[in-house]
Amino acid sequence: LPDSLTGITEPQCLVFNSQNNTIYVGGEYGKCVIAIDGATNQKIAKIPAGKNIRDLCYNPQNNKVYSANYWSDDVTVIDGATNQVVATVKVDSTPYALCYNPTNNKVYSANRYSSNVTVIDGVSNQVVATVEVGNYPYALCYNPTNNKVYSANYYSNDVTVLDGASNQVVATVEVGDDPWALCYNPTNNKVYSANWYS
Repeated sequence: LPDSLTGITEPQCLVFNSQNNTIYVGGEYGKCVIAIDGATNQKIAKIPAGKNIRDLCYNPQNNKVYSANYWSDDVTVIDGATNQVVATVKVDSTPYALCYNPTNNKVYSANRYSSNVTVIDGVSNQVVATVEVGNYPYALCYNPTNNKVYSANYYSNDVTVLDGASNQVVATVEVGDDPWALCYNPTNNKVYSANWYS
């Protein structure tokens, strides 16, 4: 018999729901997110989402999971308790990366072809800002010490720094060629950029 909880091919992103001990998987094809029970390793839900899911992130304050749907130009919002879709948020072209700001309860979507970042309210699921960044944002990360969000802009060879409270650009930092990934070091309050062609 066919497995009713399949559909993803080429899985490319994961996120963990700490409240329900559930892992969510998104892939390039299938237009769905698969939920896996962290205790049993069994699939427990197949959740409809958009085309080509590039990234997932988790909001622990409201127990929501977000899916960046690259070819659908939107973000699917999933209730972490029920595994049901609660909203589909329209963003700009080709959302590629997500991150969560727990200080202001916001989710950020880096929209590759639009060269901007959409800011989504974690409670209302509404867009509260669209912020211009460099060309082709490929990665996001959050700095809780200074409440800042960083966007790695692939074709600009720079990182845009956003204020987490005001949604304003506060700095643009030149880096190496084609920044592709970011991470934050809380011990020394530093952000690291991996520059692909450098």
